[in-house]
Amino acid sequence: MRKVFLSFLGTNDYLPCNYQIAGHDPVANVRFVQEACIARWCVDWGSDDRIFLCVTDESHDRNWVDNGHKDKGGNIPERQGLASRLEGLHLAAPVKPVMVPAGRSEEEIWEIFERVFFLLEEGDQLYLDITHAFRSLPMLAMVILSYAKVMRTVSVRAISYGALEALGSVGDVINLPVEERNVPVFDLLPFDRLQDWVTAVDRFTATGDGKMIRQLSDQDIGPLLSATKGKHADAAAIRNLGKALTEFSEAVATCRGRSISDCSTNLLRTLGKAQNQETVKPLRPLLHKLVPALAAFTGREITDGLAAARWCLDHSLYQQGYTILQETIITCIVNTAIDRDGRERTDRELVNQAVKILKNDLPVERWKALAQDNRETTEKILDWLANSPDIVENMHKLSNIRNDLNHAGQNEGPMKADAIHHSLGEYIDKMEHALADVYGTNACGEEGAHQ
Repeated sequence: MRKVFLSFLGTNDYLPCNYQIAGHDPVANVRFVQEACIARWCVDWGSDDRIFLCVTDESHDRNWVDNGHKDKGGNIPERQGLASRLEGLHLAAPVKPVMVPAGRSEEEIWEIFERVFFLLEEGDQLYLDITHAFRSLPMLAMVILSYAKVMRTVSVRAISYGALEALGSVGDVINLPVEERNVPVFDLLPFDRLQDWVTAVDRFTATGDGKMIRQLSDQDIGPLLSATKGKHADAAAIRNLGKALTEFSEAVATCRGRSISDCSTNLLRTLGKAQNQETVKPLRPLLHKLVPALAAFTGREITDGLAAARWCLDHSLYQQGYTILQETIITCIVNTAIDRDGRERTDRELVNQAVKILKNDLPVERWKALAQDNRETTEKILDWLANSPDIVENMHKLSNIRNDLNHAGQNEGPMKADAIHHSLGEYIDKMEHALADVYGTNACGEEGAHQ
């Protein structure tokens, strides 16, 4: 993967300053912030890396080439342009000026977008300086970053801004001796990272996919944990949240019914700790947004199974939703009808058999032959289901829909996609109401069930 430096060259007659880049020694008495950034970031780059300077016709004539400005008397003072200054650094990475329009119209802005974007290649590591980006270019540069991260898998390593205004007005700076013109170069990378976190949190709340949050927590927090040997509490809280979100989303996506309660409980616990972290303060309101989405999970297997089914409905995971809903009801029946935990395959199969017996109104002789090795258990399940005809009917229909989904609609009378969507919500409501009728206000009750 190549490293790429990208900057926009302006037209002003820049003053010599001392640029202070965090983590590096100052670069003293230079006119161009680009020279300072390149001197600190790019001196050890190789021939496969690239340094791009976007210039307009005017900035090319004034600041790229030598002697591009006139003084008040109309004289042309001898000053090296940026091209000459960079030649003096003897860089191995090629330096290329890129001609762009001035951006005085919508068409020119689109042309800038295309020219800059097509400079980037798959997997580039980008170092961006926006100090002299003019008019709408700072905003355009951020849009290009977002686009390139998706289309080119570009990773952003630095976004710099030389804040001359931190020293006062231009007049104030002119009157300062050069040794006092100490210009801070702000690192704006955290704002780009914040945008990534916004996208990641939105992706999780919209789709239930927590992998991007996990990736960001590893990427942003991993170095801090390494530097502190794992003892930075805030960093650990964010890392643990990323891990917990991934485990929860994967448990739901893969229908790990026995893990959903544990994963949701762990997620809520780690979320509570991460919400109080102070290291990335703008992240806190984003994390608060996750709380309502997870409020339905209580740490009890049956209620969490119903909550997971509704989560699947809200996040378009329909096949998982039907599976989790039906299997949750089977667990509930096993818990209450025969007072077992629902982990035994035989117990679960007996519930399905009992539903078929009641739905098809099989005579006693026939069903006893089918369940001859488990007659007593089957009778208990049948007695329980006999008092819950709605559950029997809904379980039968859920089986048909799951069969339709599992066979990709390659069956007689396949359901339409919109019907599958709407029906899931209806069956969740029906099952919640049916269980409430049997147990009162709490689905599957809290006493006597194996929660």
